[in-house]
Formats: sequence, C-alpha cells, structure tokens
Amino acid sequence: MIENSLSRIQWTFRVLLLATLSTWLLSTKVWMTDRNFPVIPLFEGIPNIPSPIDYIFYSILIVLAIYQVIYLENRNTKIALISLFSFLMVGDQMRWQPYNVQYLLMVIGLLFYPSNTENLLNVFRLIIVTFFIWSGFQEFNTVFTDSIFPWMALPIVDKFPAKMEPYILEGGFIFAALNILTGISLLFEKSRNIAVYSAIAIQLFLFYALSPMGNDWNHVILPYNIAMAFFSFILFYKSKFEIKDIFWTKKFYYHQVALVFFTILPILSFAGLYDRMQSFNIYSGKAWYAKIYVTEKLVDRFPDGIKRYVYRPADGDPYIETTYWSIDALEVSPYSEKRVYNHMYTYICSFSEGDCPARLEIYTYADTKR
Repeated sequence: MIENSLSRIQWTFRVLLLATLSTWLLSTKVWMTDRNFPVIPLFEGIPNIPSPIDYIFYSILIVLAIYQVIYLENRNTKIALISLFSFLMVGDQMRWQPYNVQYLLMVIGLLFYPSNTENLLNVFRLIIVTFFIWSGFQEFNTVFTDSIFPWMALPIVDKFPAKMEPYILEGGFIFAALNILTGISLLFEKSRNIAVYSAIAIQLFLFYALSPMGNDWNHVILPYNIAMAFFSFILFYKSKFEIKDIFWTKKFYYHQVALVFFTILPILSFAGLYDRMQSFNIYSGKAWYAKIYVTEKLVDRFPDGIKRYVYRPADGDPYIETTYWSIDALEVSPYSEKRVYNHMYTYICSFSEGDCPARLEIYTYADTKR
C-alpha cells in the first residue's frame, strides 16, 4: 500500500478527495444560497449565486472531485476543481469550516503532483504535526477539561468498569498533553510508529464521541476524523525523513505558505489577531457563541423557516441560539467569529420595521472558566 513515496502521495490524495466529497455530501445546505440563513461572503459586495445555479455549481464540484479520485494526474480537472472550490468558499464564510480550509489547501497540492512528490509529502506531514500540537495547546483550558472532554468521553465510560469513570472523565489535561506528545513524536523516527497508533486512537476517539454511537453531534466532521487517522498512517508509518524538511523547503512556495498558515498564524489567535476557527480550536471550547434576543412582534415578521429556531424560555425574552440555527439550517456549526454573528444579527434585523428591537449577545465560556 505504501511501499514508496509515490504510493504514499497517491493514497493521501485519494483519501483527501473522498473525505472532501463525504463532507460536501453531509453539508449540502451550506453550499446552497436559497435557505433560511444569511449568506455571508468573505468580502463585502460579492453577489449571491442565485438558485438553481448554486445547485449546478455544487453538482459540478462533486463530479470534478469524483473524476479526480480516478484520474489524479488530469491537470485540467485539477484546475477546474480548485478554481470552483475556491470560488464557492469565497462566497460564504460559513463554508470556512477548519476542515474545509484544510481540504482546500491540500487539494491545491494536486497542482504540484507528481513532480514534487517528496515536497508534497513533507507539506502534508507538517499539516498533521501542527494539527496535533496546536490542538493540544488550545485544549489546555478548563472549559475543555471540565466540560468538553467529559461530554466527549461520557459515551465511552460505560465500556469500562465503574471505578474507572472519574479517571476517564477527568482526563482532559492528559488528552491535551497526548495530542502535543503525539505531534512531536511523529517527527522522530524512533517514536514515529508508536505516535502513528496514538494519532489514530485520538481520531477514532473523536469519531466515536461525535458519531451516532456517541453524542450524535455535528456529523459533518466525521469524515475529517477518519481522514486524519488515514493521513497519520499513510504519511508517517515506517517513513523516513529529516525533521528540517518538514518545516522548510527552498523554492517550494506552497510549503512556505502552509508553514505560515498552519504554524505561525495560529499564534496570533492568542492575541485576538487571527480567527480562532483557523487556529485548531475545533474541540477546545474556546469558540465564540451568540444568542439573538428578539421580540414577539419581530418574530411575527419572520418567515416560517426562521420562526422554528426561536426559543421561548419561561423566565426570559425569546431568542435564537445561533449554533442550533446553523447546524439545522446549514448542517455545519457557525463560523464562530464576531463579524459573522454581526451579519446574522443584521439579517434578523432586516425583518423589522424601523429600529431593530433585536439584541445580540456574543460570549465565550472561556471568559467565565479559566
């Protein structure tokens, strides 16, 4: 299967394309523009793609990816796939889920296949290593260890003796440290194969936790978990490379872009200068959340497709919980940055007459739990 570098890169690309296809098929709604949710382009002034053209573009994207799985070296298909993928990503920030961004940047690597096979392998190894290391650092917070990890681990606890339950549920810091250790160990030949098994175990744990067998939540990310497990095996198992080649290749600008994007820019997120969503915070619990408080008069003006997302507590004002709205309407979690929530608020206000009575509340659990 992985007897040489060429077979490694071929398997990597095929797993990548199949995972990307699976993710697209699980999140069809986010690629459509006729929906009960605002379209939030990356840049102001970009027009919406009207229906049914949106569905036509989406269908072409699917066909191109399927064709590329079979014919990896077809350059015309590569260019068409990357161009259309990029174009659709620019059209809506809700599509900028971390896994989609990683897919896009890796799919761009097809342009350098097969002539730069070794360099491509090292770029992809860099992506996997930084995923584990940065994920671990981001998970070193009490929101993850006290809330997110126990929630993830709860479906697994029943598989172990009862006396093990508190040790498993309190293992958040250990899990975060395991991510970091795994990423570092993948770099060294003596520890590499063991680290591969650790990487696969981490991804299978995440898959189980989010799957219908576990917490049954955010299914669109499941192909990504499986793909990352395969990437870890294909790119690292019994492989030999120099550590320095992972982090730098002269005159291969694709590698340098990946280095900046996956290694350097996430540092800026700690100062609030870079999106948390692109800084390996998928599971950390450090994301922004939002509620949009509304009035009954405003709700009466909503389309039926939006009214269903209004929650009416017994002792408070009605509100829309944006996470559930996004997951139900688009099949993805919200791109949890403040500017996106402001767009969602503006969309809700567009149904009001005169001054908008709605109120936006943006919060993060990381502010209240340290």
